[in-house]
Amino acid sequence: MNFIPKDHTVHLCVDMQRLFAENTEWQTPWAYKILPQVLALTERASEQTVFTRFIPAEKSGQGHGMWKKYYEHWNCMTLEKLDKGLVELIPELVKFVPPAEVIDKPVYGPWVATDLHQRLQKRGINTLVVSGGEIDMCVLATVLGAVDFGYRG
Repeated sequence: MNFIPKDHTVHLCVDMQRLFAENTEWQTPWAYKILPQVLALTERASEQTVFTRFIPAEKSGQGHGMWKKYYEHWNCMTLEKLDKGLVELIPELVKFVPPAEVIDKPVYGPWVATDLHQRLQKRGINTLVVSGGEIDMCVLATVLGAVDFGYRG
């Protein structure tokens, strides 16, 4: 993509964080492989970019529903055990904030427990360009939620 239209479009960059890019239990080895494309999108439209960050539970046993059991299994990936800096964006992306925005989320998709949808509606956004590293989980949840809310891609 050579550009992101200025009207009604946002680049939604999902969880491009050290937590997934560096050597952790949740590492996605392709995060740095896709970084050039993410950088290209963000450089062209940093004011139209929203980064999401997945924020793990503070400690084992926290979370709602299946997340409680999830963190009992992934105790090593709780904030209590992790280097807190791992929740930050990949260093190459930090320079875009601001004007890019950051939304923290406690679950796969950014549509639950955040005000992302309200923020996008307030700006008149109806189209999303979605990027991110963990396509089988968080990116998928983001896209499916976006469809439910009526966003175009």
